[in-house]
Amino acid sequence: MNQGILALVTSTGCPSASALQSLTDAMHIPHLYIQRNSEGSPRTACQLNPSPGGQRYTLAARPPVRLNDVMLTLVEELRWQKFIVFYDIEYGKWPSALPVPCWIEVFLE
Repeated sequence: MNQGILALVTSTGCPSASALQSLTDAMHIPHLYIQRNSEGSPRTACQLNPSPGGQRYTLAARPPVRLNDVMLTLVEELRWQKFIVFYDIEYGKWPSALPVPCWIEVFLE
């Protein structure tokens, strides 16, 4: 899984963030964790556990809603062909047929 992954950017709830932190720490993948509530304002920070070796691969941030535009620009500028979005029901509407939290793999043409 770590071949071809430059970084992981997520905006999920605290339990999902902790699980993803364990994965990224184990695979030495940088992880940018975006924390926000449904209105876009900062919310209480999640308690992320330090890695066993003291190495930290997760950075928690709380940006405004404008992050959506920034992420789209990043994808377009870097001409990414594929990326994965981790999504949590806490931050918006979700199709009821899909389990949550969930991930979406996006392919660009």
